[in-house]
Amino acid sequence: MNMKTYQAPTVAQALAEVKRELGSEAVILGTRSFRKGGLLRLIGRRNMWEVTATTNLNVPRRISDGTYVPTQATPKSAAASTERSSQPAGGIGDQVAEIRQMVKSLLHGGKSSAKVQHELPGSVRKIRDELIGQDVTVKLADEMARQLCERLGPDELQDARKVRQEMRTLVAGSIRVAEPAVAATDEPRVIALIGPTGVGKTTTIAKLAANLKLRERKRVALVTIDSYRIAAVDQLRTYADIIDVPLKVTLTPAELHKAVGELKSQADVVLVDTAGRSQNDRLRLGQLRGFIAAAEANEVHLTLSATASRGCTSSTLERFAPLGPNRFVVTKLDEAATFGMILNIASAGVAISYATTGQDVPDDIERADAHRLADRIVGGGRYES
Repeated sequence: MNMKTYQAPTVAQALAEVKRELGSEAVILGTRSFRKGGLLRLIGRRNMWEVTATTNLNVPRRISDGTYVPTQATPKSAAASTERSSQPAGGIGDQVAEIRQMVKSLLHGGKSSAKVQHELPGSVRKIRDELIGQDVTVKLADEMARQLCERLGPDELQDARKVRQEMRTLVAGSIRVAEPAVAATDEPRVIALIGPTGVGKTTTIAKLAANLKLRERKRVALVTIDSYRIAAVDQLRTYADIIDVPLKVTLTPAELHKAVGELKSQADVVLVDTAGRSQNDRLRLGQLRGFIAAAEANEVHLTLSATASRGCTSSTLERFAPLGPNRFVVTKLDEAATFGMILNIASAGVAISYATTGQDVPDDIERADAHRLADRIVGGGRYES
């Protein structure tokens, strides 16, 4: 395996080294921050970032029907497996392609040319730099600055207040938000949450269940496959008892399929909680894909933490893409130092469904609002719920 580790003062610099040495097919395996150097390990120490990457992993590849499968599978067996899985989120091939393009943009945000920076009016250059400071990719920040220059006249471009107002409008227009989880339909909905460990899926699904039942007056049922963490199952069971909704614990895809089928007959929405999976654990991600297929979910929400680094987010998107997410949930906005990740993931065109802003159930969750999110990205600072 051609695996290498790169260290640099910023994530962007480390990723630039990855791109320079390993090329555009590099796969990020992990990132971490640490402090380096200094007298007696105290004075003069500086923050550093370490990125581990490789070019020799079996990343998903596309087959004739538009879906993506691991490269070790033959086209024939992969197609059969895809047919059996009956992925519910139609157009999964297109969704995976969009997410993979987003990952490429995150990894290879690149440096804008000095010419581009020089030609921008001062007020536009300032707000472009603020976007980059919010961890928006350089490529995307340059594109937003270009659009801004096209939309405003010469006099308006000299008005810093007008420039900022128009940038907020541009950013909001770039963020697609999802329709409510339970649309106006008589058919029950199955909604699954997936994502890496530690992003708050179980708490988020409890908030969703409480809001759907207590505020939207929907009949709700819960299913969990998180048998790896007994505490998480007990936590969800406690929430289920408090809001008086049924909960089933399943251990296999067959059990999950049966449980969802039974609960759909008595609920408007069935929420499926899944075990957190490291984006680097390909085996268990493959197992989780089988569970998602068995659930026949109408909506698969990939849960991402607003506190994660750009490298970690890109790796998560790459590895979870074959599971067919068609929504994003952004968690921990109250803990985030920057908000550019929201605009980066929105650039793929996949809708953001919910944002969470704390630990309180059921209060600290809200439907995604493009204008409120744009205020955080352009205005910076803490997210006020």
